[in-house]
Amino acid sequence: MNIQWITINVKNMDESKAFYENFLGLKLIRTFSPSDKMTIAFYTADNGMKIELIENKTVSQNRVDNSGISIGIAFENYKDILKEAREKQMIAIEPQILGNDMECFFITDPNGIGIQIIKA
Repeated sequence: MNIQWITINVKNMDESKAFYENFLGLKLIRTFSPSDKMTIAFYTADNGMKIELIENKTVSQNRVDNSGISIGIAFENYKDILKEAREKQMIAIEPQILGNDMECFFITDPNGIGIQIIKA
């Protein structure tokens, strides 16, 4: 089995794209609109895992609910991303050690998705 992607319903595509591209550093691989009310963007990580962002303009922004979803991402440049997250006041949970050897901290994306940043 090979998981292809995780889908996230977004409130604002531009804000979400900026987060996933500029902050997390994922690579945009495809954007398209199956209708004039929907935009879809696919991003990929270095290991090939993909994230699909969907903005559906027929759904109220207040009804976009991604509660309970979280994504764990390991970074080689952990200290750099920690510094940037602190500067941007994005940290939801400060760095901690989990399972005796996994250092990580937590942030939230613009759509309420929990992001666990893991030291690679």
